[in-house]
Amino acid sequence: MLQRYPKAFETIPAVKLHHAGKSVVAWFRLMDKHDREEGFLTENTLVFLLKGVKHIHLSDKDIVAHAGDLILLKRGAYFMTDYTTDGTDYQSLMLCTDDTLLRSFMNDDAGFSAPGHIPRQTPSAPMVIPCSPEVLQVRDTILSYLQQPNNNTGKLLELKIREVLLLMLSGPHQQAVLAFLFHMFDSSAESITLTIRYNLLQPFTLEEYAKMCGLSLSGFKREFSRLFHAPPKKWINEERLKHAQQLLLQTRKNVNEVADECGFENVSYFIKQYRLLYGTTPKNTQRTKSVIF
Repeated sequence: MLQRYPKAFETIPAVKLHHAGKSVVAWFRLMDKHDREEGFLTENTLVFLLKGVKHIHLSDKDIVAHAGDLILLKRGAYFMTDYTTDGTDYQSLMLCTDDTLLRSFMNDDAGFSAPGHIPRQTPSAPMVIPCSPEVLQVRDTILSYLQQPNNNTGKLLELKIREVLLLMLSGPHQQAVLAFLFHMFDSSAESITLTIRYNLLQPFTLEEYAKMCGLSLSGFKREFSRLFHAPPKKWINEERLKHAQQLLLQTRKNVNEVADECGFENVSYFIKQYRLLYGTTPKNTQRTKSVIF
């Protein structure tokens, strides 16, 4: 089961949480090395590395962040490994930022609503930025609010998230940050197509795909049908099932493993959909392979 953050943080004792409107601020502390894990960030997130090292494992490279760095993560599924260093604990501060706050910031403060104010630079995702002294000061203020919350902590945290974003736009990485912020809500045909194909085998719901593409559910269904000439649920299921058939015929993986690898978290649903498409069960497909070979 793919863990969805920040919701999954509620079950982890090592995390101190506080809500800032619909955004979530999480202070994560870990005493030992955290093995490589996959998780789905349901919100665009800023991660301050307080102690230790974080590795983000991408298909073509690893991105490494150290204490004093700030990571910008577009919502999506990531493989990550957290390390402790020098015998100390690992700590990070995560600002899981609600879309309403981000859109408001981009229109009112970053000026994306102004004609012609679309960044031309290709965004680097994820992005790691060394923190300036001013950003570190805001980070430490956020930590103090988490340690000593009051009736207005949520509102204060929202202001601090905006302050972090403004400071990043005032520094040497301004253009790269602008490009990254724009990319968070890029709903162009190219972006939607890449998002779908890259995440095809993830167990995402249509609502989660829509959010990743910066669209409402109805807008996503409409744009998807235009681009792929089929309803999204039908097209995605069939593409996953085609991949499942190849795995059943070409590997020794069992039905549960194949279902999981192809984005089906419910095995019974996977078997039902497979039978509807191919007229047989996954198990019978495996038996066919045995007869052939």
